[in-house]
Amino acid sequence: MNEPNLLLILVVLIGFCLVAFFVILEALFGELVGGITRSAEEKPGKAFWVGLVNAVFVIAIAIGLIGLAEISVLGIVLAVPGFVVGVFVVAGLVFGFTGMVRLIAGLVFPGKDGWKSIALSAGVLILACLVPYIGWFGLFPYLGLRGFGAFILHLMDLYRANRMRKQEASLA
Repeated sequence: MNEPNLLLILVVLIGFCLVAFFVILEALFGELVGGITRSAEEKPGKAFWVGLVNAVFVIAIAIGLIGLAEISVLGIVLAVPGFVVGVFVVAGLVFGFTGMVRLIAGLVFPGKDGWKSIALSAGVLILACLVPYIGWFGLFPYLGLRGFGAFILHLMDLYRANRMRKQEASLA
């Protein structure tokens, strides 16, 4: 088998794995993904800018801490927080993309519900992001940053709601 055929098979397999991954995340974390989707839908511009600013800031912190860990005597002490910050960014991007898949499912397939619409939407999103140049450098970063921003906005909404509940409980 020649190399281009192997590459094509690998791309198709990865695409199917990503579709399954988005379906499973939607099934396991439906409430979290729903909140992220609402944040991305209600405040698209704010979600994008919050995602961009926070991604740049948090990635700079992670790279800085890991870079300091290489030249410092306290290497592991600085590397662990950098690694934790990096894991937070990856988790935010993964859940953000899942929220964007759900948002696109509602927009592109409005009459369908359940895992089939999520699978179809994930397939459409993957194919759209595979378009050379505009998909790679335009759509993919936009969806990632908007999803990451919606993730952060949703976490802030959950924090505020929890704080309000605690205040009401202390007053009662």
